[in-house]
Amino acid sequence: MRKNRISISLPLCLFYVLIISFTSSCISNKSVIYFNNLPDTTKFQLDKLQPPAPTVQVNDILEINIGGENEQTVQYIQTYFTGGSTMKAMVDLDGNIELPKVGKIHVAGLSKDNVKDTLTKAYKEFLVNPLIQINFGNFHFTVLGEVGSPGSFDIPAEKITILEALAHAGDLTSYSERSKVKVIRDINGNREIISIDLTDKAALNSADYYINRYDIIYVTAKKVKETNENLQRITPYLGLVASLLAIIVLIRQ
Repeated sequence: MRKNRISISLPLCLFYVLIISFTSSCISNKSVIYFNNLPDTTKFQLDKLQPPAPTVQVNDILEINIGGENEQTVQYIQTYFTGGSTMKAMVDLDGNIELPKVGKIHVAGLSKDNVKDTLTKAYKEFLVNPLIQINFGNFHFTVLGEVGSPGSFDIPAEKITILEALAHAGDLTSYSERSKVKVIRDINGNREIISIDLTDKAALNSADYYINRYDIIYVTAKKVKETNENLQRITPYLGLVASLLAIIVLIRQ
């Protein structure tokens, strides 16, 4: 009788192990909510944030419009333009762009206004009252890790928040470690890694709420994901073992 009780208890023990494993690998609701410490009010005032002033970086594509009162020179310059009156110039590895008449101009590290002033001075030799307009032709960023659709993205914008960037990548999954989002930033060779806690409302008032061009956002996965995946792999085998044990118990009765 005692032997039968032990035999009968084996499948039950295995069943309890499965239940405990599944329960311990569950994800809490709080860990998948953004900014879970926000007060439960109708309106909550956030700090005023100034988006980072973009500076020119290597591999940037600048969209440049050049005009002035010397018609022949303007026409000559515009023969280099594509798509109408706009010329696109890529910043090379030395931080320079090359333009008709003025040649190479160093622009890396400059703001749009600084580039505009630099080009205006350069073209004064050839144009009366030169008119220069500068726009960034790309906002490139990459999202990797535990997101819906990781990848690299190019969007027509000059500022973007980390939430918008994650939305482009299909948002975080239920396995994403929201408190440990990493941003790898490289601005003309000056590199840094920034940690952002998206479960904390302080992220909404952080200067890093806005990302920079060429940022790489990496989202780590919770350890529970590996546990669940391992459990899913072995569950069919455990079920088979439990069935065999149940059959053995029935035979011995």
